[in-house]
Amino acid sequence: MKLTKYFKTIGLSLIIALFLFSQLSAQQHRHRRGKGGNRALKIVCSFADYAAVAEFITAGKAEIHHISHGDQDPHFVPPKPSYAVLLKDADMWVTTGMDLEQWSTTLLDKARNKTIMDGEVGFVSVSDGIIKLQVPDKVSRTEGDIHTMGNPHIQTGPLNMKIVAKNITIGLMKVEPENAEFYQSRRDEYLSKMDRALFGNDLVDMFGGETLCKMLQNKTLFSFLEREFEGGKLIDRLGGWLKKALPFRGIKVMAYHKNWTYFADTFGIDVADYIEPKPGIPPSAKHVQRMIKLIKDQKIKLMLVASYFERKSPQMIENKTGIKALFLPVHATGITEITNSFQLMDYWINQINEAVKIL
Repeated sequence: MKLTKYFKTIGLSLIIALFLFSQLSAQQHRHRRGKGGNRALKIVCSFADYAAVAEFITAGKAEIHHISHGDQDPHFVPPKPSYAVLLKDADMWVTTGMDLEQWSTTLLDKARNKTIMDGEVGFVSVSDGIIKLQVPDKVSRTEGDIHTMGNPHIQTGPLNMKIVAKNITIGLMKVEPENAEFYQSRRDEYLSKMDRALFGNDLVDMFGGETLCKMLQNKTLFSFLEREFEGGKLIDRLGGWLKKALPFRGIKVMAYHKNWTYFADTFGIDVADYIEPKPGIPPSAKHVQRMIKLIKDQKIKLMLVASYFERKSPQMIENKTGIKALFLPVHATGITEITNSFQLMDYWINQINEAVKIL
Protein backbone atom coordinates (compact mmCIF):
# COMPACT_ATOMS: atom_id res chain seq x y z
CA MET A 1 0.00 0.00 0.00
CA LYS A 2 2.83 2.39 0.91
CA LEU A 3 4.64 1.43 -2.30
CA THR A 4 1.54 2.25 -4.38
CA LYS A 5 1.23 5.62 -2.67
CA TYR A 6 4.94 6.24 -3.34
CA PHE A 7 4.57 5.60 -7.08
CA LYS A 8 1.44 7.79 -7.22
CA THR A 9 3.43 10.59 -5.57
CA ILE A 10 6.30 10.11 -8.03
CA GLY A 11 3.84 10.19 -10.96
CA LEU A 12 2.22 13.41 -9.71
CA SER A 13 5.63 14.97 -9.21
CA LEU A 14 6.63 14.07 -12.76
CA ILE A 15 3.45 15.63 -14.20
CA ILE A 16 4.06 18.82 -12.21
CA ALA A 17 7.70 18.90 -13.33
CA LEU A 18 6.73 18.51 -17.00
CA PHE A 19 4.11 21.25 -16.65
CA LEU A 20 6.62 23.63 -15.04
CA PHE A 21 9.18 22.78 -17.73
CA SER A 22 6.72 23.60 -20.52
CA GLN A 23 5.82 26.89 -18.82
CA LEU A 24 9.50 27.75 -18.41
CA SER A 25 10.15 26.98 -22.09
CA ALA A 26 7.27 29.23 -23.12
CA GLN A 27 8.60 32.00 -20.87
CA GLN A 28 12.04 31.62 -22.43
CA HIS A 29 10.44 32.04 -25.85
CA ARG A 30 8.69 35.22 -24.78
CA HIS A 31 11.95 36.53 -23.33
CA ARG A 32 13.77 35.83 -26.62
CA ARG A 33 11.08 37.79 -28.46
CA GLY A 34 11.45 40.85 -26.27
CA LYS A 35 9.64 42.25 -23.30
CA GLY A 36 6.08 40.96 -23.23
CA GLY A 37 6.76 38.82 -26.31
CA ASN A 38 6.10 41.83 -28.57
CA ARG A 39 8.26 40.59 -31.45
CA ALA A 40 6.21 38.67 -34.00
CA LEU A 41 6.52 34.92 -33.72
CA LYS A 42 9.09 33.67 -36.25
CA ILE A 43 8.26 30.33 -37.86
CA VAL A 44 10.54 28.56 -40.33
CA CYS A 45 9.16 25.57 -42.27
CA SER A 46 10.96 23.05 -44.42
CA PHE A 47 8.37 23.31 -47.22
CA ALA A 48 5.96 25.93 -48.56
CA ASP A 49 3.04 23.52 -47.99
CA TYR A 50 3.59 23.68 -44.22
CA ALA A 51 4.25 27.42 -44.33
CA ALA A 52 0.85 27.96 -45.98
CA VAL A 53 -0.85 26.05 -43.15
CA ALA A 54 1.04 28.09 -40.54
CA GLU A 55 0.02 31.30 -42.32
CA PHE A 56 -3.64 30.25 -42.27
CA ILE A 57 -3.60 29.37 -38.57
CA THR A 58 -1.65 32.45 -37.43
CA ALA A 59 -3.70 34.74 -39.72
CA GLY A 60 -0.91 37.25 -40.31
CA LYS A 61 0.22 37.35 -36.69
CA ALA A 62 3.56 35.60 -37.38
CA GLU A 63 6.61 35.99 -39.59
CA ILE A 64 6.72 32.80 -41.67
CA HIS A 65 9.45 31.46 -43.95
CA HIS A 66 10.15 28.22 -45.78
CA ILE A 67 13.46 26.68 -46.87
CA SER A 68 12.77 24.44 -49.87
CA HIS A 69 11.12 25.79 -53.00
CA GLY A 70 8.47 23.79 -54.79
CA ASP A 71 10.61 23.24 -57.87
CA GLN A 72 13.40 21.59 -55.85
CA ASP A 73 13.86 17.92 -55.09
CA PRO A 74 12.94 17.86 -51.38
CA HIS A 75 15.52 15.16 -50.70
CA PHE A 76 18.40 17.37 -51.79
CA VAL A 77 18.28 20.96 -50.58
CA PRO A 78 21.69 22.65 -50.25
CA PRO A 79 22.16 23.77 -46.60
CA LYS A 80 23.04 27.38 -47.43
CA PRO A 81 24.47 29.58 -44.65
CA SER A 82 21.56 31.99 -45.19
CA TYR A 83 19.15 29.23 -44.14
CA ALA A 84 21.08 28.71 -40.90
CA VAL A 85 20.92 32.45 -40.25
CA LEU A 86 17.15 32.29 -40.80
CA LEU A 87 16.87 29.53 -38.20
CA LYS A 88 19.17 31.23 -35.70
CA ASP A 89 16.42 33.27 -34.04
CA ALA A 90 13.39 31.20 -35.08
CA ASP A 91 10.76 30.39 -32.47
CA MET A 92 9.50 27.31 -34.35
CA TRP A 93 10.98 24.87 -36.85
CA VAL A 94 8.30 22.95 -38.75
CA THR A 95 9.49 19.81 -40.51
CA THR A 96 8.05 16.53 -41.77
CA GLY A 97 9.68 14.70 -38.87
CA MET A 98 10.61 11.68 -40.98
CA ASP A 99 13.85 11.18 -42.90
CA LEU A 100 12.99 13.32 -45.93
CA GLU A 101 14.76 16.53 -44.89
CA GLN A 102 18.09 14.96 -43.98
CA TRP A 103 19.69 18.28 -44.91
CA SER A 104 17.97 19.91 -41.93
CA THR A 105 20.41 18.38 -39.43
CA THR A 106 23.27 20.40 -40.91
CA LEU A 107 21.22 23.59 -40.80
CA LEU A 108 20.13 23.11 -37.19
CA ASP A 109 23.70 22.41 -36.13
CA LYS A 110 24.88 25.61 -37.81
CA ALA A 111 22.00 27.68 -36.45
CA ARG A 112 22.84 26.79 -32.81
CA ASN A 113 19.28 27.54 -31.74
CA LYS A 114 18.48 25.13 -28.90
CA THR A 115 14.82 26.19 -28.89
CA ILE A 116 14.05 24.50 -32.21
CA MET A 117 16.05 21.29 -31.77
CA ASP A 118 14.25 17.95 -31.78
CA GLY A 119 12.53 17.46 -28.42
CA GLU A 120 12.44 21.18 -27.59
CA VAL A 121 9.34 23.35 -27.41
CA GLY A 122 9.94 25.01 -30.78
CA PHE A 123 10.36 21.78 -32.79
CA VAL A 124 7.26 20.62 -34.71
CA SER A 125 7.06 17.25 -36.46
CA VAL A 126 4.00 17.52 -38.70
CA SER A 127 3.90 13.78 -39.49
CA ASP A 128 3.10 12.74 -35.90
CA GLY A 129 -0.14 10.75 -35.97
CA ILE A 130 -0.19 10.20 -39.74
CA ILE A 131 -0.74 6.63 -40.93
CA LYS A 132 2.50 6.00 -42.83
CA LEU A 133 2.42 4.07 -46.10
CA GLN A 134 5.20 1.97 -47.64
CA VAL A 135 7.05 1.37 -44.37
CA PRO A 136 9.91 -0.99 -45.36
CA ASP A 137 10.13 -4.50 -43.90
CA LYS A 138 13.91 -4.32 -44.06
CA VAL A 139 16.42 -1.51 -44.32
CA SER A 140 19.31 -1.84 -46.74
CA ARG A 141 21.16 0.81 -48.73
CA THR A 142 21.12 -1.60 -51.68
CA GLU A 143 17.39 -0.85 -51.90
CA GLY A 144 18.11 2.77 -52.84
CA ASP A 145 16.96 5.89 -51.01
CA ILE A 146 15.03 3.99 -48.35
CA HIS A 147 12.90 5.97 -45.90
CA THR A 148 12.96 3.89 -42.75
CA MET A 149 9.80 5.45 -41.30
CA GLY A 150 7.72 5.05 -44.44
CA ASN A 151 6.91 7.22 -47.42
CA PRO A 152 7.56 10.84 -46.35
CA HIS A 153 5.71 12.62 -49.16
CA ILE A 154 2.78 13.17 -46.86
CA GLN A 155 1.67 16.49 -48.35
CA THR A 156 0.13 14.74 -51.37
CA GLY A 157 -2.68 13.38 -49.15
CA PRO A 158 -5.43 15.83 -48.07
CA LEU A 159 -6.20 13.76 -44.96
CA ASN A 160 -2.57 14.17 -43.94
CA MET A 161 -2.75 17.94 -44.30
CA LYS A 162 -5.43 17.99 -41.62
CA ILE A 163 -3.00 16.30 -39.22
CA VAL A 164 -0.29 18.73 -40.31
CA ALA A 165 -2.60 21.58 -39.24
CA LYS A 166 -3.28 19.94 -35.89
CA ASN A 167 0.44 19.43 -35.19
CA ILE A 168 1.33 23.00 -36.14
CA THR A 169 -1.43 24.23 -33.83
CA ILE A 170 -0.04 22.18 -30.94
CA GLY A 171 3.35 23.75 -31.59
CA LEU A 172 1.88 27.25 -31.60
CA MET A 173 0.04 26.58 -28.35
CA LYS A 174 3.29 25.48 -26.71
CA VAL A 175 5.17 28.54 -27.87
CA GLU A 176 2.34 31.02 -27.29
CA PRO A 177 -0.10 29.49 -24.78
CA GLU A 178 -1.74 32.88 -24.26
CA ASN A 179 -3.07 32.70 -27.84
CA ALA A 180 -4.16 29.05 -27.69
CA GLU A 181 -7.87 29.75 -28.13
CA PHE A 182 -7.25 31.85 -31.24
CA TYR A 183 -5.02 29.19 -32.81
CA GLN A 184 -7.54 26.45 -32.05
CA SER A 185 -10.34 28.40 -33.73
CA ARG A 186 -8.19 28.99 -36.81
CA ARG A 187 -7.22 25.32 -36.88
CA ASP A 188 -10.90 24.35 -36.82
CA GLU A 189 -11.56 26.69 -39.75
CA TYR A 190 -8.75 25.02 -41.70
CA LEU A 191 -10.05 21.52 -40.95
CA SER A 192 -13.56 22.49 -42.04
CA LYS A 193 -12.23 24.06 -45.23
CA MET A 194 -10.28 20.88 -46.03
CA ASP A 195 -13.31 18.65 -45.36
CA ARG A 196 -15.53 20.72 -47.65
CA ALA A 197 -12.86 20.87 -50.35
CA LEU A 198 -12.55 17.09 -50.22
CA PHE A 199 -16.18 15.95 -49.89
CA GLY A 200 -18.28 19.00 -50.82
CA ASN A 201 -20.76 20.76 -48.54
CA ASP A 202 -23.72 18.34 -48.66
CA LEU A 203 -22.03 15.26 -47.20
CA VAL A 204 -20.12 17.28 -44.59
CA ASP A 205 -23.37 18.88 -43.43
CA MET A 206 -25.06 15.47 -43.28
CA PHE A 207 -22.39 13.35 -41.60
CA GLY A 208 -19.57 15.62 -40.43
CA GLY A 209 -16.04 15.79 -41.77
CA GLU A 210 -14.45 13.48 -39.20
CA THR A 211 -16.88 10.63 -39.96
CA LEU A 212 -16.30 10.96 -43.69
CA CYS A 213 -12.52 11.11 -43.23
CA LYS A 214 -12.56 7.90 -41.19
CA MET A 215 -14.55 6.10 -43.87
CA LEU A 216 -12.23 7.38 -46.59
CA GLN A 217 -9.21 6.27 -44.57
CA ASN A 218 -10.52 2.74 -43.97
CA LYS A 219 -11.76 2.35 -47.58
CA THR A 220 -15.48 2.10 -46.75
CA LEU A 221 -16.63 5.51 -48.02
CA PHE A 222 -17.59 4.58 -51.58
CA SER A 223 -19.49 1.44 -50.60
CA PHE A 224 -21.35 3.55 -48.01
CA LEU A 225 -22.20 6.16 -50.65
CA GLU A 226 -23.95 3.51 -52.75
CA ARG A 227 -26.81 3.48 -50.22
CA GLU A 228 -30.21 4.70 -51.33
CA PHE A 229 -31.19 8.15 -50.10
CA GLU A 230 -34.26 10.25 -50.98
CA GLY A 231 -34.88 8.63 -54.36
CA GLY A 232 -31.23 8.48 -55.32
CA LYS A 233 -27.93 7.42 -53.86
CA LEU A 234 -25.69 9.16 -51.36
CA ILE A 235 -22.94 9.39 -53.95
CA ASP A 236 -25.15 11.90 -55.76
CA ARG A 237 -24.42 14.22 -52.81
CA LEU A 238 -20.66 13.83 -53.19
CA GLY A 239 -18.82 17.01 -54.14
CA GLY A 240 -15.37 18.53 -53.86
CA TRP A 241 -12.15 16.90 -55.02
CA LEU A 242 -13.48 13.36 -54.69
CA LYS A 243 -16.27 14.09 -57.16
CA LYS A 244 -13.93 15.91 -59.53
CA ALA A 245 -11.54 12.93 -59.38
CA LEU A 246 -14.18 10.29 -60.22
CA PRO A 247 -13.19 10.21 -63.94
CA PHE A 248 -9.79 8.78 -63.04
CA ARG A 249 -10.73 6.73 -59.97
CA GLY A 250 -9.47 3.17 -60.53
CA ILE A 251 -7.10 4.16 -63.34
CA LYS A 252 -3.74 2.37 -63.59
CA VAL A 253 -0.71 4.66 -63.96
CA MET A 254 3.07 4.60 -63.91
CA ALA A 255 5.00 6.95 -61.66
CA TYR A 256 8.59 8.10 -61.82
CA HIS A 257 9.14 8.17 -58.03
CA LYS A 258 7.02 7.37 -54.98
CA ASN A 259 5.84 10.97 -54.64
CA TRP A 260 2.19 10.20 -55.33
CA THR A 261 1.53 7.40 -52.83
CA TYR A 262 -0.84 9.29 -50.51
CA PHE A 263 -2.61 11.06 -53.38
CA ALA A 264 -3.13 7.72 -55.13
CA ASP A 265 -4.41 6.16 -51.90
CA THR A 266 -6.98 8.94 -51.41
CA PHE A 267 -8.26 9.10 -54.98
CA GLY A 268 -8.13 5.40 -55.87
CA ILE A 269 -5.28 5.42 -58.39
CA ASP A 270 -3.43 2.15 -59.01
CA VAL A 271 0.33 2.76 -59.44
CA ALA A 272 1.57 -0.21 -61.48
CA ASP A 273 5.31 0.48 -61.09
CA TYR A 274 8.02 3.14 -60.96
CA ILE A 275 10.45 4.39 -63.61
CA GLU A 276 13.11 4.56 -60.89
CA PRO A 277 14.17 0.94 -60.21
CA LYS A 278 14.70 1.90 -56.58
CA PRO A 279 14.00 5.26 -54.90
CA GLY A 280 16.71 7.80 -55.69
CA ILE A 281 18.47 5.58 -58.25
CA PRO A 282 18.26 6.74 -61.91
CA PRO A 283 16.77 4.13 -64.24
CA SER A 284 19.16 1.91 -66.17
CA ALA A 285 18.55 1.07 -69.83
CA LYS A 286 17.58 -2.48 -68.83
CA HIS A 287 15.02 -1.27 -66.29
CA VAL A 288 13.57 1.22 -68.77
CA GLN A 289 13.05 -1.59 -71.27
CA ARG A 290 11.20 -3.61 -68.63
CA MET A 291 8.96 -0.62 -67.90
CA ILE A 292 8.28 -0.12 -71.61
CA LYS A 293 7.17 -3.76 -71.86
CA LEU A 294 4.97 -3.41 -68.77
CA ILE A 295 3.33 -0.26 -70.14
CA LYS A 296 2.59 -1.96 -73.45
CA ASP A 297 1.40 -5.24 -71.90
CA GLN A 298 -0.95 -3.53 -69.44
CA LYS A 299 -1.92 -0.72 -71.85
CA ILE A 300 -1.07 1.97 -69.29
CA LYS A 301 -1.79 5.44 -70.64
CA LEU A 302 -0.57 7.86 -67.97
CA MET A 303 2.71 8.49 -66.12
CA LEU A 304 2.99 10.89 -63.16
CA VAL A 305 6.34 12.65 -62.86
CA ALA A 306 7.40 15.28 -60.32
CA SER A 307 8.45 18.33 -62.34
CA TYR A 308 11.88 18.52 -60.70
CA PHE A 309 13.01 15.16 -62.16
CA GLU A 310 14.97 14.75 -65.37
CA ARG A 311 12.75 14.59 -68.45
CA LYS A 312 14.86 12.50 -70.80
CA SER A 313 13.77 9.04 -69.57
CA PRO A 314 10.02 9.80 -69.22
CA GLN A 315 9.92 11.48 -72.65
CA MET A 316 11.77 8.61 -74.29
CA ILE A 317 9.30 6.15 -72.74
CA GLU A 318 6.46 8.38 -73.92
CA ASN A 319 7.78 8.32 -77.48
CA LYS A 320 8.15 4.52 -77.51
CA THR A 321 4.83 3.60 -75.87
CA GLY A 322 2.39 6.44 -76.42
CA ILE A 323 1.96 6.86 -72.65
CA LYS A 324 1.34 10.45 -71.53
CA ALA A 325 4.12 11.76 -69.25
CA LEU A 326 2.43 14.32 -66.99
CA PHE A 327 4.94 16.56 -65.21
CA LEU A 328 3.44 18.07 -62.06
CA PRO A 329 4.79 20.18 -59.17
CA VAL A 330 4.78 18.12 -55.98
CA HIS A 331 4.95 21.06 -53.56
CA ALA A 332 3.32 24.46 -53.28
CA THR A 333 5.34 27.18 -55.08
CA GLY A 334 6.41 24.56 -57.65
CA ILE A 335 4.78 26.97 -60.07
CA THR A 336 4.22 30.62 -59.22
CA GLU A 337 0.43 30.66 -58.98
CA ILE A 338 0.22 27.74 -56.53
CA THR A 339 0.91 28.83 -52.96
CA ASN A 340 -1.00 26.30 -50.82
CA SER A 341 -2.31 22.74 -50.69
CA PHE A 342 -5.83 23.69 -51.81
CA GLN A 343 -4.55 25.21 -55.03
CA LEU A 344 -2.09 22.33 -55.49
CA MET A 345 -4.79 19.66 -55.14
CA ASP A 346 -7.05 21.54 -57.58
CA TYR A 347 -4.19 21.75 -60.07
CA TRP A 348 -3.32 18.03 -59.85
CA ILE A 349 -6.92 16.90 -60.30
CA ASN A 350 -7.54 19.31 -63.19
CA GLN A 351 -4.34 18.30 -64.97
CA ILE A 352 -4.99 14.55 -64.57
CA ASN A 353 -8.58 14.98 -65.77
CA GLU A 354 -7.39 16.88 -68.85
CA ALA A 355 -4.84 14.14 -69.58
CA VAL A 356 -7.40 11.35 -69.13
CA LYS A 357 -9.82 13.03 -71.57
CA ILE A 358 -7.38 12.72 -74.46
CA LEU A 359 -6.03 9.24 -73.71
